[in-house]
Amino acid sequence: MGIGVGVLGPVELTWDGVPVPLTGAPQRILLARLALAAGRAVPVADLIDALWEGEAPDNAVGNLHSYVSRLRRHTGGDTIRREPGGYRLDLPDGALDTARAERLVQLARQQPSEQAAATLAEALAVWRGAPLADVADRLVFAPDVARLTEWRRHLREEWLDRRLEAGDAAAALPEVEALATAEPLRERPQLLHMGALHATGRTAEALGVARAFRARLAEEHGVDPSPALTDLQRRILTNEPNEPNEPNEPNEPNEPNEPNEPNELGPNELGPNELGPGKLGPGKLRPNELGLGELRPGELGPDRLDLGRPAPERAAAPMRRRADRFFGRRGELAAVRAALTAGRVTTLVGPGGVGKTRLMTEALTGDELVVELAERSVPADVAAAVAGALGLRAAPRGGVAALAERLGSAPAVLVLDNCEHLLDAVRDLVDELLVRCPGVRVLATSRQRLDVAGERVLRVGPLPADDRVALFCDRAALLRADFSDDSRTRELAAEICGLVDGLPLAVELAARREAVFGLVHLRDRLGAGLNVLDPARGGDRATAVSATVEWSYRLLDPAAQRLLDRLAVCRGGFGLDALPFFGDGPEPGEAEQLLAELVDASLVTSDLRADPPRYRLLETVRHVGLSHLGPDGERQARDAHARWMLGHATELVERGRDRDPWTTPALRRELANLQEALTWLGDSDDGARMAALLGVIGAGAPDPGLTEQLARFAPQRVETESEVYRALAAGTAALLSSHQAQAERLLSAALARMPVGHPLRWSALVSRISNAMFGGRADDVRADAERIAEEPQAPVWARATGICCAALMDAYGGDAETGRRWLEKYASALHTEGLDGFVPFTRGELLAAEDPEQALDWYERSIVASDRVNQVYMGNVARVARAAVLIRLRRRPDAVAACREVLAAVRSVGMTAQVWTMLRLTAELLADLGAAPAAAVIVRAADADPLAPAVMGPDRDRQARLRAAAGSPHPLPPAGADAASITGYALAALDRHG
Repeated sequence: MGIGVGVLGPVELTWDGVPVPLTGAPQRILLARLALAAGRAVPVADLIDALWEGEAPDNAVGNLHSYVSRLRRHTGGDTIRREPGGYRLDLPDGALDTARAERLVQLARQQPSEQAAATLAEALAVWRGAPLADVADRLVFAPDVARLTEWRRHLREEWLDRRLEAGDAAAALPEVEALATAEPLRERPQLLHMGALHATGRTAEALGVARAFRARLAEEHGVDPSPALTDLQRRILTNEPNEPNEPNEPNEPNEPNEPNEPNELGPNELGPNELGPGKLGPGKLRPNELGLGELRPGELGPDRLDLGRPAPERAAAPMRRRADRFFGRRGELAAVRAALTAGRVTTLVGPGGVGKTRLMTEALTGDELVVELAERSVPADVAAAVAGALGLRAAPRGGVAALAERLGSAPAVLVLDNCEHLLDAVRDLVDELLVRCPGVRVLATSRQRLDVAGERVLRVGPLPADDRVALFCDRAALLRADFSDDSRTRELAAEICGLVDGLPLAVELAARREAVFGLVHLRDRLGAGLNVLDPARGGDRATAVSATVEWSYRLLDPAAQRLLDRLAVCRGGFGLDALPFFGDGPEPGEAEQLLAELVDASLVTSDLRADPPRYRLLETVRHVGLSHLGPDGERQARDAHARWMLGHATELVERGRDRDPWTTPALRRELANLQEALTWLGDSDDGARMAALLGVIGAGAPDPGLTEQLARFAPQRVETESEVYRALAAGTAALLSSHQAQAERLLSAALARMPVGHPLRWSALVSRISNAMFGGRADDVRADAERIAEEPQAPVWARATGICCAALMDAYGGDAETGRRWLEKYASALHTEGLDGFVPFTRGELLAAEDPEQALDWYERSIVASDRVNQVYMGNVARVARAAVLIRLRRRPDAVAACREVLAAVRSVGMTAQVWTMLRLTAELLADLGAAPAAAVIVRAADADPLAPAVMGPDRDRQARLRAAAGSPHPLPPAGADAASITGYALAALDRHG
């Protein structure tokens, strides 16, 4: 049988059916959180939130790793897997009790009624009590508890339904009666009760149940039951025989990757119309006859109320739902329904192709007046379209008044789809109807809000990452029978969906092209442009990405069109500070007004949670905008963009001199734009200057992509000022990548051409000092430390860095006392509190061998100081040092957690030298944990890689002992092993031994 996990009751872990005792709440919480993720990785932050509601302890990550390690002892080493984003529970099929129950439900829906009732009873027996009973008080599990409780309720109703179908009404009646009594305001139990009573010959009582239920709803909530109850009453009165079982109509699930077939209710899928396919004995009732499904008081909004018109004159045929699956959008669906209940006008606003119409369709119940305006072209068409929906042959003069008279005061929901090109006419119509018809509510879709009084705007954005990938794979599988939905496929699909912004229309079009190009080639073609998605001939805004953008573009004012086209050169978004570079006039207010128009038209998205606010063109809009510019227009726009970014890079360096905390977030925020401008400027003088500025600021907050780009600026010779800038940029990149010889050559060449007082000379000195440290060249470090102490342009923290580096070389050489005396000599230059954490880091390093506990305190101070000013590089260096002391103090759980955390941190920003330092430290830890052969593999790999920093002083002896401890023959690293592969090897070894 193997492993089993249960959440339908108290959280339970079993082996071969025997419960495994879990010690303490943290293990049960972790197991439940991972199990409920259904095989997906759960981020570390989410697990911490689940374990510590409120404020987590300072060592939360370390504690989490410890809890995971303890849980692994019960589940087996391969069941809980460490993923880049967190942890994943890898269970075999059927190991989770919800999966077992779901499989039985699926089986029941393929069986005759009598057999299905027995199978559903078996499914209900999987429950051992209230779901997640021993962790249900945790807020993080509240949605799952509600979902699983509701699922059980629906299955119980379906089980009773099948028993009635099977002719077992007499035996089922007591339980049906108890259910109806317990749920007096829930419609389906009352329908079951009526069916059971009628089937046992108690027809008068069945009709009495209907009357009582109708009276309760009217008295307590002022609403009527759904048409289903009236229909069942009619069947009972006329004694109609049962109709034969019919296949269920497809009903699109709302959640990707669910095991449920259409119109089936599973533990992860509780849509409003999904009550299961059972029929109700006499007067049987299919789920689609229930309208909103189970109509509880408060859910019966105005969209369920009859329009009070004779049947032949009611609305035209309602909008039909598509037959393909609908993914995600649960929150949006709930918001639409809530808005319809709470207000009188709701507008779904979003860019073309984002899925507004589909979302609206999924939110409808079938009783609304649906008016499609996409094909209407003149303002008078709006009233005519509504008239047609109302059954009027035409809208006479004074059409709005005629429509209002027809609607009267009866409750109604009017749905207006695709309003953006007829906004004035729609606005006038809605304003009049709201005043004249107090029972009317309006649901509209548009790329721009209607701007009527009381309008509630719900902005519809791209699909979340998981849903867009699920949509892509679903549509691609429809077109290619051999489409393989595996992890590699989903990885490539995620890249493809990202290139089209996760817009459902574009995702579906991309899925169609997958059958032509395959995943890899489709991704590459999309990277070059979105034309591959457009049809060969024509294409309208419902079938082509560029056409849907062009439709919105043509509705803009010409000045707004020009601004949009120019903004298309921005990559990664922009702020208000960009507008003066792209606008037509000298007044910034003009450009801001045009930006507001673009946001209103859903062609530019705004993130007001960012500080300052952030704006972005979707990639689909960018490609269309760039196509409008033409060669001359694009050159002018890119020149303006480059001027904006060159000014930004200059400000970054100026504020970075003072360690302004703004600097790193501002660099990260505009990183894509900076790289785009750097590519455009190329080898020009401005490009070289910008590269140097980015090298200076990037040294404290490295980014792997930027580092790689700067490395390409390396000059063949260094003579001109432009070549000096290029050498500084590429030399700093070589330092960050641990190419020590290249860094030394380029930085030295740049410094040879930089006069004393050059505004960037101090940065070149700091970088050359760091490079010499990695190479173990103490004399070079000390010489440059003395140079930077005399450099007039050097910030105070840069001088302190040089002094501290010289002291560190003494410490790393085994003479910490000389290093401390050096610091005392220059004590007056070390007052850098509030600037960065290098001085406290140095003091920790000088104490690490003699007083490791005090050294830890200094490292903590360094980390806090560095993080305060967003100095990523310095903070990571201090974390490396802290991990080393934890290892040598033999604080094994903390050390294991630190190694994992710091390795991830230094790898993510491309700090190659620190990656190798951490790998050597991890080798020490593995040896202490009894894994000497694994430690030797790591040490030998570091010895063989020229990018690994030099080993000095006592570290030489430590590394030698690690090599010797492996015995003979010595284990060797894989051929060609690099830092990335050895990191994976080291983390796997920690998982086995930590």
